[in-house]
Formats: sequence, C-alpha cells, structure tokens
Amino acid sequence: MALALKNIPLFQDLSGNELELVKPCLREESYQKGEVVFSEGEICQRIFIVCEGRIKLYRIASSGREQIVETLEPGDTCACNPGSKVWSCSTTAEAVTPCTVLYLARDAYLRLVETNSKFAHTLNRIFAERLRCFNSLIEEVSLKDVKKRLVRFLLDMQASSAHKSSSGNVLAIPFTREEIAQRLGAARETVARHLSELKRAKLIEIKPKIILIQNKEGLENLLT
Repeated sequence: MALALKNIPLFQDLSGNELELVKPCLREESYQKGEVVFSEGEICQRIFIVCEGRIKLYRIASSGREQIVETLEPGDTCACNPGSKVWSCSTTAEAVTPCTVLYLARDAYLRLVETNSKFAHTLNRIFAERLRCFNSLIEEVSLKDVKKRLVRFLLDMQASSAHKSSSGNVLAIPFTREEIAQRLGAARETVARHLSELKRAKLIEIKPKIILIQNKEGLENLLT
C-alpha cells in the first residue's frame, strides 16, 4: 500500500492487531487527472482514503459554476454518514492530479464504527474538523465581495500553516488559481486580478506555488 495504515488519521488509534483485520477489507485503485471518482447523487457503497495525489469534492451551483467544498490530500478520507445503512453522495469527487486511493466497503466501515470505540472517536474528530472547515467555507462564500473572500481564504490558510510550521507567513499553496476560484465561487480572472492588487498594495508577495503574507494586519483591515 502506498501509504502505511498507521499513518492514516482514520486508523491512527487502532492497534496492530486491529489494523491487520482492516487490511483485507481495503482495495487500492488509481485515477488519472480529471477522472471522476464518484458523482453527486450516487448511492455510496464505499468510502475512500487518499494515498497519493489530490482529489476535490465539489457541487455545481445553480449558476452552473463549480463550487469546491473540500480538497483531500494523502491521508484524508471522504468518510461520512455512519448512522445510515444507505446514503447518497452529496458531492462529486474528481482527481486533481494522478492519484491512488484505498477503498473500504460500506459494510466493513459500518462494522468498525459500531464495534470499535477508538475508531468512532477518531471519526468524530475528523467530522469536527470537517465541520470547522465547512463553517469557514460558508463564511467565505457569504462575503459578497470576491476580494474579501480571497483575503479570508489567505488568512485561513495562513492560520492553518502557522500550526504546522514556524514559517507561518509563508503559504505553500497547493491550489491553482482556477481551483482557488472554484473554492471561492468566482471567476479565475477575478481571483488573479485581486491577487495582483494585493501584491501591488504590498500586502502579499507571489512566487511560484508560494504566497508570502507581508502585512497580515493590512489584510485583516480589508475585512472590516
């Protein structure tokens, strides 16, 4: 398996013996960039864990514009709704890069939730973090001004980065401008224009795949 089970947050609290019981239930599959992993409205028969690459979860807004709900990276899972025997996917999942995933059948997933308190506790933690991210997304989208949405996105990315490294003002952006636009529900050209404006105002510096926040207070003032 491309990613050791013990390094997957969903399984991190399971013992060695418990992990051995999970292994036979997992199936590995690969996808090319642009391939759809599952579609909104499909009956969910299994959950997946990303081993390599990135997968975006999105919905199509009434305007026809794509709205990214979440981007999953290695170790992340689409796990949801353990309280129901049958459920439908609420989003479409598409490979952003060539990727490899591990699939866990719905029955095995439900069995783990129902019989293993450590697994259920981990799942609750993942759900809590996902809820926090969704609340942040709702806040972003509720801002009518695209520039404010972009600033909020950058500040949230900065806050998340600060927890992971000492270089809290340097953002390694794993998203293209198109993906950021889809996340914000805006046009790519609009996002690019506002990034340039923030750079000219010396609030940020833009380098390949990196954005440096030069004036955090100045960005925060734009939200008032």
